[in-house]
Amino acid sequence: MSQRNYGLFLLPIQASMKRKKQVSYLSSVLSISMVLLMLGLFGILYIQSSKLATYVRENMIVQIFVDESLKQEDINRIKSQVEEKGFAREIRYVSSEQAAAEFSQEIGQDFTSFLGFNPLKPSFQIRLKENFTAPLELQRMEGVLRQMQGINEINYERDLFQRVNNNMRSVGLILLGISLLFLIISAILINNTVKLNLYAKRFAIKTMQLVGATNWFIVKPFVWQSVRNGFFGWFICMVIIMTLLNSLPAWLPDAALLNDPLAYLELFILLLAIGLIMSALSTITSTQRYLNSKIEDLY
Repeated sequence: MSQRNYGLFLLPIQASMKRKKQVSYLSSVLSISMVLLMLGLFGILYIQSSKLATYVRENMIVQIFVDESLKQEDINRIKSQVEEKGFAREIRYVSSEQAAAEFSQEIGQDFTSFLGFNPLKPSFQIRLKENFTAPLELQRMEGVLRQMQGINEINYERDLFQRVNNNMRSVGLILLGISLLFLIISAILINNTVKLNLYAKRFAIKTMQLVGATNWFIVKPFVWQSVRNGFFGWFICMVIIMTLLNSLPAWLPDAALLNDPLAYLELFILLLAIGLIMSALSTITSTQRYLNSKIEDLY
């Protein structure tokens, strides 16, 4: 057979091998993207749960009732003193008349005309910062407020604050535990995907070693290809996650309140690092195992 005919004979075989190689890379990329997608979706759930916990804590109200005889400068003084303490995210003064108007609107009738007087007292409504909603911080805040002149009463739902903190802490620990479990599962799945991809190339790896190639010369192209697979898998994962995040407000209008762009960016960087590092490490360890194996162990 002439060299030309021999080359023509090899063309279908080379094309078939090229197709198999492309299918192998594609399956590896898709596998990594699905693993990262699973981890990413749970990360989004964890971020939104944390954001919801923050939203609930920061919208619980502490009421401070003050003397009705206070002048405007006294009201401004109390407000400034509370703001200087640093535990208030938002503070709002409500006069007796304003409180009566809001309550009448809420119940649908003017209760002052029925009673003949306004029993509601002027007050400050405070929304606390999240890190000041713990029981010890609430006690410290209450002690500070009671020392301020002009404050008569401090009112907030202590049991509600306690239940919210306990429930959010329990949910946070559960989600953290599940996220660590998902991280371990993701590492195992990425490792198995890389191993399956390299298993078909084990004889080529050993052959290069037998002809005198150094270990790094052998490992380097496989690591580079694995890193590329990890990047493309991460990119596909990001496209799916961003599509879901952009579509979510159409189904749940209030979902936009739970978005945290900075936390999302940190999550996406973490997913990229997981995809690249896990792929590279799995490739290095798997390739090294074949390099350290005897030829008969490869069968």
